[in-house]
Amino acid sequence: MCTLSWFKDIIIPALIGILTIIAILRSPIIALRVQKKMEGLNNQKERKLDIFKTLMATRADTVSFDHVKALNMIDIEFYSDRTVTSAWEVYRDHLNSFPQNTSEAKRELWDQGKAEKLAELLFEISKNLGYDFNKILLQKGVYAPLAHGLLNNEQASIRRGCVELLNGAKTLKVELATPAQDRSQQG
Repeated sequence: MCTLSWFKDIIIPALIGILTIIAILRSPIIALRVQKKMEGLNNQKERKLDIFKTLMATRADTVSFDHVKALNMIDIEFYSDRTVTSAWEVYRDHLNSFPQNTSEAKRELWDQGKAEKLAELLFEISKNLGYDFNKILLQKGVYAPLAHGLLNNEQASIRRGCVELLNGAKTLKVELATPAQDRSQQG
């Protein structure tokens, strides 16, 4: 009986004290690990959200640098989501099959497939992030003013002209003109 009393009175409180001290010393370390894990998950979700926001904002301008950069980050940030990476593989394959030297009808068909595959990719990413978008909204619910398209076409035309000029493929026409003041004195 004496042994049991000694165990109850001394050993159990000592063990509880030691375990309490260990818990007190280990709890900040455990809390830091949990906090780091939570921050990592939050950062990962934030990076995924940044990709999604960029793709949504640039879905009418799919050749913009931001759009292309966001697409290329999908393999890294959505590595563990097979539905997203599969949709990206299908879309990437389609992008890499751009028809060269073909009819306008074939290019229009390719463009239609591109829009559908991009919408599918956006749909899968939206599901991963907890959004409830439908594919029609993702494909057609974009605002793209005609002026932006005209501006992009004009800038592309100016760039092509400058490149042709610098490469010697085109020449620059130069005319000498007399000032308006001189013309009025001549007449």
